[in-house]
Amino acid sequence: MTHAGRLEQAVVCIYPEIQRRVASSEAKTSETVLWKELSCCILSSQVKYPLAVAAAELLEEKGHLLGRAPVCVDTLENTLRSTLMVGDRHQRYRFPQAKAQQLASTHRAVHAKAQGLSGLLEGFLDAADARRWFVAHAAGMGPKQASMFLRNTGITYGLAVLDRHVLDYMSEIGLGSKDSSGLSNLNGYSRREEILKNYASGLGMAVGLMDWAIWIVMRVFKRQEICA
Repeated sequence: MTHAGRLEQAVVCIYPEIQRRVASSEAKTSETVLWKELSCCILSSQVKYPLAVAAAELLEEKGHLLGRAPVCVDTLENTLRSTLMVGDRHQRYRFPQAKAQQLASTHRAVHAKAQGLSGLLEGFLDAADARRWFVAHAAGMGPKQASMFLRNTGITYGLAVLDRHVLDYMSEIGLGSKDSSGLSNLNGYSRREEILKNYASGLGMAVGLMDWAIWIVMRVFKRQEICA
């Protein structure tokens, strides 16, 4: 079997477990959890995901983003400057000032449109409509982050999260370049996403669950390459 074939086989093997895990979980629709997931997606840009999760959990604990009152940027920044426990290590978040401003701006945009994230999400025509709104109005959210938010909250599994692991996989199996240029633009992102959607459809998979399986497979594959 070719290298590309082994990668695809691994994705096919892992996919049913991800399906089961998703089927057994409920959509995350409470305002608290929605803001945690949204902040995590904004905070994860150019930052390792476990660190973004730790920062989002601290913001959730403090409750800074709940309620309609304008959010104080300084308060958010001070919280993001806190020492965070990630695994067994103390770490600091890399961009406290910039991300505090983005979160405050996003909070204003959400409440200018609706009573909160729950109400906002209920008002969209479909997931693609929701993604367009977040890309246009949520500071710090590009197509990838918006797609991740909608997937992680269980809103949809029909959009792809085109992170570096997924792009590397697409390159490995001949679906295109691993080059991420053009993906910050929704039109460019959608063109690459459509390629992955067609591939997922051919395997009988939802693209928003398949990319999760790809992420797992490629992380393991890359660790094996480093250790070899």
